[in-house]
Amino acid sequence: MNPKKRSTIDSVAEAKIYDYDPNLSKHPIPPHLHAVPESANNRLDTHLMRFERMLNWIFRSLMLTTGLGLALLMFAQVIMRYVLQSPFNGIEEAAILLAVWIYFLGMGYATREREHIHGGIVSLVVKDPFKVNMIRFVGSITCMIAAIIFGYFACKYALKEIDRGRVSINLRWPRGFWSASMIVGFAMMVGYFLLETINEFRDLRRTYRARQNVRETVQ
Repeated sequence: MNPKKRSTIDSVAEAKIYDYDPNLSKHPIPPHLHAVPESANNRLDTHLMRFERMLNWIFRSLMLTTGLGLALLMFAQVIMRYVLQSPFNGIEEAAILLAVWIYFLGMGYATREREHIHGGIVSLVVKDPFKVNMIRFVGSITCMIAAIIFGYFACKYALKEIDRGRVSINLRWPRGFWSASMIVGFAMMVGYFLLETINEFRDLRRTYRARQNVRETVQ
């Protein structure tokens, strides 16, 4: 690397200690916590993490199955439409069914992995790790409340579709198969945001204790 460029990076690192970019910071703030903790603090955490791993395996298997099924349906539709000259609209309905399940399962899984869109401007404005953790904690609660509100209306619509017994046009399948994906997806989001909030609270408490210990040591 160019020495001049290297010195510029070092000077920026001193000015922005808590920047997310590892190339501009020597002491970055820990990244956003995943919804699932890396280690258990007690026996209850052990059982919960084991149960979550089982659910995660089920959800990932469903996403893999629906993804492969969607690819096969699209391939079959192309063959039927352009080779056999005999397209079947029911395949398109089934493809939409698999697509919405992939979408909502992926939405929940992205929440688990903390891969949803979030900004890093906090680390540029606030340089106190405790305040950053506090902002993250409030943000996790806000996201959970938003997921509950949107999930409520989505589940209300889905249950209405199921209760009325509506069916699809070509396959005559219950539309509840499509609508149930929203219930599962938002349930995953709320659950993982709850776990994330708990982890943020624990991290906030650890940061506060460390801050108090430093103050007592200085005094």
